[in-house]
Amino acid sequence: MTQERQDTIINSLIDRRITISTMESCTSGMIASMITDTSGASAIFPGGYVTYLNETKVLTGVDPEVIATYGVYSRECAVAMAQTACKKLDTDIGIGITGTTGNLDPYNADSVQGQAFFSIVWNGNVSVYEINTDVTGKTRHEIKQLYADRVFEKLAEIINVKQG
Repeated sequence: MTQERQDTIINSLIDRRITISTMESCTSGMIASMITDTSGASAIFPGGYVTYLNETKVLTGVDPEVIATYGVYSRECAVAMAQTACKKLDTDIGIGITGTTGNLDPYNADSVQGQAFFSIVWNGNVSVYEINTDVTGKTRHEIKQLYADRVFEKLAEIINVKQG
């Protein structure tokens, strides 16, 4: 995703005074970084969480039963992450993303290479998406960028920002 496109999306949020927060696992804060690459983003972005470990997700407010029942790499966990970010940071939009970038996670049986789930919660509406991509030959950074770009594409659709 180009910086110009990111700016268009974030400036639309700024112009409309729509606040946004994040809870990221597999993207390690890249989505928050992309949001704050736009000048003036502090008007709509109070912050986000990087919750790489299951325990950190729980510590920040994700119900441990969600992880125990559905797994950390699940639609349900992504939704819980988005809802938690929204609630804890009192924002209009919450984004949650969880998944596997490169190697399989030896601590979580539901790990699938190149699979991620993300959720965007806005005004009580919950959207959830699944990404499945071939990660062969890609660096972890490239995979995280691909995931973050998909989140921005769906965010643009949800808030009705046309392709530039």
